[in-house]
Amino acid sequence: MEYGLSCACKLPGLKGIDLDFGMAPLLVTGKDGKQRLLAGQKAGVVYALDPQNGKLLWKTRIGKGGALGGVHWGMAADNENVYAANADNSLALNMDDSTIKASPGIYALDIITGTVTWSPQTPQVQEVKKYLTINSAAPVMTQGIVFAGSNDAYLRAYDTKDGKVIWSYNTVQSFQTVNSVEGNGGSIDCASPVLADGMLYVNSGYSLFGQKAGNILLAFSVKK
Repeated sequence: MEYGLSCACKLPGLKGIDLDFGMAPLLVTGKDGKQRLLAGQKAGVVYALDPQNGKLLWKTRIGKGGALGGVHWGMAADNENVYAANADNSLALNMDDSTIKASPGIYALDIITGTVTWSPQTPQVQEVKKYLTINSAAPVMTQGIVFAGSNDAYLRAYDTKDGKVIWSYNTVQSFQTVNSVEGNGGSIDCASPVLADGMLYVNSGYSLFGQKAGNILLAFSVKK
């Protein structure tokens, strides 16, 4: 068997705007028994694809997108909805269409139709207002609750039925850690929280792009 180059393409000389796919896609089985490949883009769009052939099943815009905007690090899903964090902010949005508005927050989309089920914007918090009030970190979900950290350093729990915030915790504070070294919380970005054996683990502190630095791993007990 021989292998050879079948084609070659010249790369464009100009860089495009920052609209890449930064997250890993999700392979989810819906309540209709069918699988879908779900992906969020920094353009502020969520897609559903047929994993067998790549056919586009639906796409839904949830924000303006652009550099530092749209869906960054990941999404979460159950058999009804996909939950996406939209990081739209005023610092680096770079789309020319003025009819599309920045709309940061957590979004629930029906995985069969792509319809937005609920979409509360990130709450404004007075004591940390100088930091970006957006959701960039990937969320995680379990048994009717979506946990999502925000760049304003709050960790929030959203009801999967209607998006209502049912619990929140401000991580901008000093902590006496288990290794007897004082630590501080800050902006929550990048990786999602982790759920295991009735515990919720989240990292707090992210100093890039004018966010609040910190150096803490927090562990919460999760009880129904």
